[in-house]
Amino acid sequence: MSSIHGDVVEILSRLGVASLSRYVGEDKVSRFISLGLPISSDFLSEVLYIEQGIRVFKNKSLRLELMASLGKEKLTEILGDSDSLYEELQRFNEFSWGDNSKTKEFLGLFEIDDQAVVEKDKKTPSEFVVEIPFCLHPYQNWVRKNILGFFHRKDQSRTLVHMPTGAGKTRTSMEAVCDFLRESAEAKKSVIWLAHSEELCEQAVESFETSWRKLGTQPAKVLRVWGGRDIDVDFDDDLFFAVISFQTAYGMITSKDDNRFKLASKMRKQCGLLVVDEAHQSTAPTYKEVIDVLAGQGTKIVGLTATPGRHHVGADEDPTQELAKFYQNNKINIVDDEGRSLEHPIEFLTNKGVLATLDKFQLDSGVDIELTAGEKKQMEKLLDIPSSVLKKLGSNEQRTNLIAAQAVKLGLEKQYPTIIFAPSKDNAIELATLLTLKNCKAAAITADNTSQERQDIIREFRAGDLPVLVNFGVLTTGFDAPNIKAVIIARPTTSVVLYSQMIGRGLRGPLMGGEPECILVDVVDNLLNMPSSDQAFTFFDSFYR
Repeated sequence: MSSIHGDVVEILSRLGVASLSRYVGEDKVSRFISLGLPISSDFLSEVLYIEQGIRVFKNKSLRLELMASLGKEKLTEILGDSDSLYEELQRFNEFSWGDNSKTKEFLGLFEIDDQAVVEKDKKTPSEFVVEIPFCLHPYQNWVRKNILGFFHRKDQSRTLVHMPTGAGKTRTSMEAVCDFLRESAEAKKSVIWLAHSEELCEQAVESFETSWRKLGTQPAKVLRVWGGRDIDVDFDDDLFFAVISFQTAYGMITSKDDNRFKLASKMRKQCGLLVVDEAHQSTAPTYKEVIDVLAGQGTKIVGLTATPGRHHVGADEDPTQELAKFYQNNKINIVDDEGRSLEHPIEFLTNKGVLATLDKFQLDSGVDIELTAGEKKQMEKLLDIPSSVLKKLGSNEQRTNLIAAQAVKLGLEKQYPTIIFAPSKDNAIELATLLTLKNCKAAAITADNTSQERQDIIREFRAGDLPVLVNFGVLTTGFDAPNIKAVIIARPTTSVVLYSQMIGRGLRGPLMGGEPECILVDVVDNLLNMPSSDQAFTFFDSFYR
């Protein structure tokens, strides 16, 4: 029994059985007697409290009797000495029960905690806002709604979601995934999420778990299908969310192992939605084959990318046209908070604090590289700078010292967490070594590092214990370090996709847990047709309706 409960029952019991019987009701009292219940002041007071709680004091007659029971001396103390004390008492009693001074004064007469009681008796508000922790930002919610609209359109089976790095495309699309699973008329229609790196695969698993715990309507089995993990082919035909790496998926569909192929067939049968992360790679032969095999009849396909194209600056546009056609020329774009299309999406997101403001400047390396006939032919074939040229740039001492000096200035002197994209593996290691010798702690990440080594270095960088991170060929996607304040691009490229991915590492703004400003240092060599940061996001827009 709470103290208020006990206090009210004790106060009511002062009225005696006769008075309390009137307030309870004679019929009820008779019923209690026929049931053999003992009729006492305490019992009847308990009945009144059970029925009405503290609201029992709304009854003016009951209040008047209770105050009269306090005695003349107490009432004189309260109301003052008067020949008409009872009339004064009646006047005092003329108030409406609620959150007001008279109610509190009445409760004070009987030493009842007025705050606790009055708070409980307050009227419910006519309107209020239900706050949602970690809800989508308005622009993200519009993207989610547009994905949901795509799910409902029977004439479209594929679409591409175009959001810049740092704008939250995984989180946004994952809520749309939850919408799909909740709305599916077929209870066992499941989702497959394709990604091409362990980091992106694990990021998808964590994002789904967080979203489904908040939005889910039934249990869902999560399958990690990458890195040599074994999955029981005979798992129950329940709802599942499977994250598969492209490498593992390709191995499954080409394997002569009956169990592995059986697993792929079972997933295809239940797959209602296929999400393709880093979808600009979808038309590469092995990727396309994986998508075509895993997507059954009626499967919706949603691609996610910050760069919805494949050709380089000044190169043949056919690869991008092929990608656009693969996704039926459908693209879901960033819109403003009211759902209107944007002419300058990067500017919009930067002004909102979603993306960091880029402070860009160029660092002239002073290096002249003359391409051999073979390198020129290779560049025409690969549509990017040959590795032999990148190695030449990386082995140039003047260039390396210039980059190291810039990294010391940013990472050590200004204490800006800095990431360098090096032109070669050897140069990445050399830069990290040189910086450490200059008392600027640094580490290199290349494809030679184990997954655990990468995680340890990244953890140290995120914690602020490693001022400079030097990378070659690994951290362009699936790497999230919101504390980055400087990006040095020392790896030249004609690829808009690769360039966009590199600058994207420093784009996360304060609204997304990052920094308000990021310094972008472009190391300039005598190579032509380099993309610019301004054109990187909208470069492929004209290929989609």
